[in-house]
Amino acid sequence: MAAAARERFAKKNEAVDLRRAFDKLDSKGDGKIDTDELVRFFTIMGYKAKKKDVEDMIWEVDEDCDQCVSWSEFQSMYHRCRADLTGYEPRRLFNVVEFIMNDKDDSGTVSVEEAMQILYLRYGKGLLDTQLEEIFGTSDTNSGKDLTLSEFLQSLNMSQVRQLRSKVTAKTYKAPPPQQKKKL
Repeated sequence: MAAAARERFAKKNEAVDLRRAFDKLDSKGDGKIDTDELVRFFTIMGYKAKKKDVEDMIWEVDEDCDQCVSWSEFQSMYHRCRADLTGYEPRRLFNVVEFIMNDKDDSGTVSVEEAMQILYLRYGKGLLDTQLEEIFGTSDTNSGKDLTLSEFLQSLNMSQVRQLRSKVTAKTYKAPPPQQKKKL
């Protein structure tokens, strides 16, 4: 599939999956995701989260300070994180959304096979195996490897920590050697 066609297809599928994720978290159906809805989702998924951590997760993306995440804030958060090359954008809610988008069969786990489509559409064939190994520890679709929400979030968190640690900082920057002046 050509890169441009793959990107168009990915954006269309991504929009549908993003709406599905929002609707799954918005269990009250009021067009906003609040702390109670997120805590309820985590409880169903068997993920232990402190209420304060969930409140912080919402606060990170709550632009109008109503202690809820609206559809527009949700979309904005998602697209900011997807476009972030620095790794500094808050990603806790984004990572939860990634899990929901990858859990195509609503089983409460994400398999290598389920993640493969989204990762292929995002990164192409060349980086697909690398991305799968980063998240699952394998790129073998026959491995039967499924990740729960807890495992998926831990894997993404570790990957993001590695990304941040590999960045050049003031302590790790090495200036290039001075150039020798050429004599005429």
